[in-house]
Amino acid sequence: MSNVVKVGNVEIVSVLDASMTAPWSALFPNITQDAMEPYREHLSADGAQITISISSFIVRAGGKTILVDTGLGAKNRAFFSNGRLPEALAENGVAPGDVDVVLATHIHVDHVGGHTTSKGEGFAPAFPKAKYVFTRAEWDHWTAPAIANAPGNEYVVDSVLPLQGVADIELVDNEYRLGDQVTLIPTPGHTPAHTSFLITSAGESAVILGDVAHTPMQVTETGWSPVFDFNPVQSAESREKLMDRLEKEQPLLAAGHFPYPGFGRVVRVDGKRFWRGLAS
Repeated sequence: MSNVVKVGNVEIVSVLDASMTAPWSALFPNITQDAMEPYREHLSADGAQITISISSFIVRAGGKTILVDTGLGAKNRAFFSNGRLPEALAENGVAPGDVDVVLATHIHVDHVGGHTTSKGEGFAPAFPKAKYVFTRAEWDHWTAPAIANAPGNEYVVDSVLPLQGVADIELVDNEYRLGDQVTLIPTPGHTPAHTSFLITSAGESAVILGDVAHTPMQVTETGWSPVFDFNPVQSAESREKLMDRLEKEQPLLAAGHFPYPGFGRVVRVDGKRFWRGLAS
């Protein structure tokens, strides 16, 4: 399957930063083996592991190069491997200085880890000419000292806070639009102000999902909230609402954690919603 799609006059390019494999029971500890059985196609051969892609999306719209999420970065963290976003961007003809806008679906390590790069003993914006856009509520939550300095949130200190006073930062509300073709969709629950992005052009549309779902199984099982969700009940509500919209309106779906490149649609088969990846 190609990693490039066209949505009207907009081009969306999926770039793979990293891929991780872990026991599905660690991601969904409240789900039983029996409940997981119908979804063996999404698991490893022994049925125990699930693979999660970590992808970002280049959106070329309105003469601008927009980057949605920046992956893990290269900060040598204890749990996560380093990402390869700079190399993946270069393979798709994008240099750091080419990026005009960086959008974040939310402030988690695998979505903002590449916002900065090491410089001397500190960190500098990885995309020096870009405007960095965050929702105000998401920014205010994660940059509050008690949260930013909490164990496990070191990525906020090295990948988000160093942007202050150096990068062009824009904090936006739930009505944010970037030109005529990119609109914010509030999808809270995974984090306090998690957002997805709607792309519209020439009568066509796409939705960049973010972490509304980590696996195609959640398109069907919208009540399955992984351990990473800040508010599991709200996350499930956002997922059901968005999947209902995706089924009815049939935009292209760009899902960064689904099998790379993550392009597909939500379809209904035998009374249930399913993810269907684009044919190669």
